[in-house]
Amino acid sequence: MMSWTREFYAKQAEWSGAYRGGVTPWHRRKAEKVRAILGSPPQRILELGAGGGQNAIALAEIGYEVIAVEQVPLLVQHLHELRRQHPQAQVEVVEGDFYQIELADESFDGVCYWDGFGIGSDDDQRALLKRIYRWLRADGKALLDVYTPWHAAKSVGYGGQVGRAKREYGFDGESCRWIDRWWLEETGESIEQSLRCYSPADLRLLLEGTGLELVEVEPGGMMDYESGRYEEPVPLEQAMWFMAILQPIK
Repeated sequence: MMSWTREFYAKQAEWSGAYRGGVTPWHRRKAEKVRAILGSPPQRILELGAGGGQNAIALAEIGYEVIAVEQVPLLVQHLHELRRQHPQAQVEVVEGDFYQIELADESFDGVCYWDGFGIGSDDDQRALLKRIYRWLRADGKALLDVYTPWHAAKSVGYGGQVGRAKREYGFDGESCRWIDRWWLEETGESIEQSLRCYSPADLRLLLEGTGLELVEVEPGGMMDYESGRYEEPVPLEQAMWFMAILQPIK
């Protein structure tokens, strides 16, 4: 994975505390959305960049067998803690970089990647999409959260306090990248992530040569920065992100 990601996500988790909570109704609604798309368990799901594991546990609680891949040790530790708290949930934790890991069984009904697609270049995304194609069964589906350029562009200058840290958004229009900067006022330490944004039309071009096709787009929510409210669902042209549903080309 890109060299900056391990440090960024480790410090984001440490400063915000946002990824170390329990399984909430929001995670359970996400799991039900997955069931509506993939069908009912038993099925095997691979989750990439599983964070603190809340989505993985929510999926496992409704009967899926989940392989959760995460590279940040603090978050891997929290994943294991959640597994102990939810012993009925069948979740296997794999610590590592999903651009490089080799899995013993590479046959999944679903591959999920929430809140992080776009961390590298277009070539990096294509390399990952080819891996996802290899991991999927012929009738499987990949579910990706993809950020939109129109929402990222209007976020410039907004942000706020998240846990111990300050946060501010920017946007690189030429590269179509959402900039997400965090810092601690008491020390001046700062971190930054850059995420490539795609429209569905851009994503279809990106998918060329990967073996996957975009079969459905499900708009997500939007942040109203003036009021501080998150609204979901909204029309695609207003959405901060959309769920891209991919499947192997038949």
